[in-house]
Amino acid sequence: MATAALATLHGKVPRPRARRLSPPERHAQLLTCALEVFARRGLGEARHAEIAQEAGVAIATAFFYFPTRAALVQAVLAEVQRFYCTMADRVHEQDLPAPQLLLEHGVAFADSVDTHPNYARVWLDWSTAIRDEIWPQYLRFQDYVVEAIKKTICRGQREGDFAVDIDPEDNARLMFASAHMIAQMKFTKQSPEKLQRFLHTLMRIAIGGLPSEQPPYLLK
Repeated sequence: MATAALATLHGKVPRPRARRLSPPERHAQLLTCALEVFARRGLGEARHAEIAQEAGVAIATAFFYFPTRAALVQAVLAEVQRFYCTMADRVHEQDLPAPQLLLEHGVAFADSVDTHPNYARVWLDWSTAIRDEIWPQYLRFQDYVVEAIKKTICRGQREGDFAVDIDPEDNARLMFASAHMIAQMKFTKQSPEKLQRFLHTLMRIAIGGLPSEQPPYLLK
């Protein structure tokens, strides 16, 4: 109290102390702040100092949890990877018709651009960062999601929903690549109707269309 009063007397506004958190809570807070800064500044520009400022902690605290910039970048990318791989698992593990799962995956990703825009921004940056230190990890992440989509397409072929002469891996990669356009459409505030039309067009190109009884999927 006396220190704060003395600082005020000398014209300095003391920085409020960060709320006490357990180590796991502090790590989670700093990771959330790191995602915010990386989304704003880009993979090549974000630094510990900005993350500490975002979290309201000392720079030393940020370095305690992420000792190097490489460790910081790795933690952020691992979190983005976890987020999208979990999404793929959650969608494709459902006991639903294959066409519905593919469409639901597109809708889930589109919705996540609204609910978790920082993840989308970091992912977009990462997807074009063809550098030795982070590119192999991106390819492994991409392959994981492509494999989940591929398995659903293979099941759709076995169940008679998709043509047997399409290549499951090629079409899975096509659908993964379309995520860039979906994110762009969301960030440029395209209408839900346009986005839904794009998803249905993608389905027609990739797997030969949707069954006539397919229920409508409304986007947020």
